[in-house]
Amino acid sequence: MRRSTVALAGSVVLASSAGCSRPTDEQPRSGDCATFEIVESAPAALSAGVPTNTDIRLTFSGYPDPDSVDGNDVILSSGLFTRFGRYDVDLVARQVHFTPLNPLTADITYVVTVLSDVRSLQGCAAREQQVKFQSGDGPMTRPDPPPPPTFAADVLPILASSCGGGSCHRQSPNDGGGCVAAPAKGLSLCDADAYAALVGAPSQELVAMDRVAASDPSRSYLLRKLIAPDDAPIVPGTLGERMPPGLPLDGAQVRLISDWIAGGAAR
Repeated sequence: MRRSTVALAGSVVLASSAGCSRPTDEQPRSGDCATFEIVESAPAALSAGVPTNTDIRLTFSGYPDPDSVDGNDVILSSGLFTRFGRYDVDLVARQVHFTPLNPLTADITYVVTVLSDVRSLQGCAAREQQVKFQSGDGPMTRPDPPPPPTFAADVLPILASSCGGGSCHRQSPNDGGGCVAAPAKGLSLCDADAYAALVGAPSQELVAMDRVAASDPSRSYLLRKLIAPDDAPIVPGTLGERMPPGLPLDGAQVRLISDWIAGGAAR
């Protein structure tokens, strides 16, 4: 999830006991572009009475590239005025989030504009679209967010159950779950090594990306390797195959890992 504060201007490597990562030529080709567009929004198009402390969430047909989302390309405006705020990209949900720095003005029409400079991870340009909505007369009450997941309590049990066996990233649970002498891709995910091997550590497949970039799941290679696309063998821009091979992690597990990274990748 990308986090940055900018001006709005203008009108998502593991393995299972079934086996480890294997090279594959089944990568999406950059020239093959299906339509990349907004398929859902919150607020919904033409909705009225929208609370003035609402965040904007745009769900796309593909994975938004966080490096293409900024204030020149995703625009919240009312008349001649535009809004400042923070951008997040949620790869698990294929969403762009915009959080205004200040509450919306009550009882006016807003327009969200997405321009074609927004790209998918496959490099496809977004279809230019607009979403209009009417703000209400005040804010809504929001519950306090839950505490973010932690590595030891929430993430490590997933690694322990999904990443062991054979010559993978740790021993299988039946063998004790300990470290192995030569883990796949040099990535040891046993209890003693896993945190340091992930957080702030460059990926061997794409050295320009950290396996886990704390507070930034959309730029964390680990998350991109875990997501199971419904229209491709792996998230575009990643190498090898999705992890763990065979049966992917379920949606709740991937979401938990994404939330752990977004919350700062706490131990």
